[in-house]
Amino acid sequence: MAGLEIVVGTYEEFIVCYRVEPLRTVGEKLYLKESFAAHLHTSSVRSLAAHGKYVATGGADDRICLLDMREGTKVTEFLHHDGTINALVFSNNGSHLLSGSNDGSMVAINMSKLTVDKTWKSAHKSAVQCISIHPQGKMALTLGSDMTLKTWDLITGRALFTTALSKNSKYGRVLSDVQWSPDGDHFALLGNRVADIISIDTTRSVRTLEFDSKPTAMCWLSDEEIAVGLESGVLIMANIHEEEQQEKMQIYDTRLKAISCLGNYIATASSAGDVSLWHLDGLNFTQICTQQIGCRPICLALINTGKPGQQESTQNAPLRESVPGSKNGEVSESASSMATKVVKELAWVSVETEDPVQLAAAKRLKKRQLAGTKNKKLNGPQKRVKSNVFIEEPVDETVAPSKAC
Repeated sequence: MAGLEIVVGTYEEFIVCYRVEPLRTVGEKLYLKESFAAHLHTSSVRSLAAHGKYVATGGADDRICLLDMREGTKVTEFLHHDGTINALVFSNNGSHLLSGSNDGSMVAINMSKLTVDKTWKSAHKSAVQCISIHPQGKMALTLGSDMTLKTWDLITGRALFTTALSKNSKYGRVLSDVQWSPDGDHFALLGNRVADIISIDTTRSVRTLEFDSKPTAMCWLSDEEIAVGLESGVLIMANIHEEEQQEKMQIYDTRLKAISCLGNYIATASSAGDVSLWHLDGLNFTQICTQQIGCRPICLALINTGKPGQQESTQNAPLRESVPGSKNGEVSESASSMATKVVKELAWVSVETEDPVQLAAAKRLKKRQLAGTKNKKLNGPQKRVKSNVFIEEPVDETVAPSKAC
């Protein structure tokens, strides 16, 4: 358990880290010792992501801060969003950090260069609430506050499908989170009073967990087990295939605000400021230690800094190079086929496979033609740019990489 730490983002603008250490008087007992507290944001900390030695934090101040946990230093910060940072996630090999904001944009940051590789200005028509990358690293799901689920090919950076879920009464017109299972065979959607588990093979719901209180957080414990925290302070642990395998535990008196899982260890936080570490061994779920941090947690991450080099390799490769042999401009077959399974029969879907470069060029040409017509400077007939593919919304031109702050 050496090196196990819990990083917490709070309403009070602080990032607080607690290390799991044994008590000096009773060696077999553990407690949470504060290792640092940093005031890096000027507003509440809304999102956290961890990979290897790095922890990224996103705030309501439109800012992303990157921390080196082994050196205990702030590496840099990014100011490329114009809204609250709701979602942060590292790619599976740690080469990129994806961020989503209230401004509807999504950005890919190159972790080797610490620069922006790609910007999707209109990833969603409203706020990007969460981002989940498939375990194979080729595809991602994003959830917008407009109740749309988008499927992205990370090889080409294109949006493949948009799935409208606003008319699905099951979710109560509220969706707050989406997460892939560790094996990538399922993904979970968190609604108003439900957690819906969708199978990629059947494209249908394999199980819908219904609650008497609003779910506030979830995480996958294994390929077939999921944990969901409720506003009532209850923690639900369930097997997605066995209805009788469901545990319901009242672990807090207030809202269960955040959950994070690392192996057999689970970290939880309540809205009252209780941060706890649990151990799951088969059917035994025991509390290892708990700490009242005196702040109101919003998000947390459970990390292990005691194994140098475990996840430290950060490749200097763009997103499109993550699959060997893929060509520029091609849609990955595996990502495309998986994406088709995600959205088939789930809801109304629009296909988005237009080349964003071609679309941007067409937009520029149209603007020049319109300007030329007004000034009466065009000679000869004008050309029309045709498209045989339905596009729900325009794809903005890629923004050039910016310098690290």
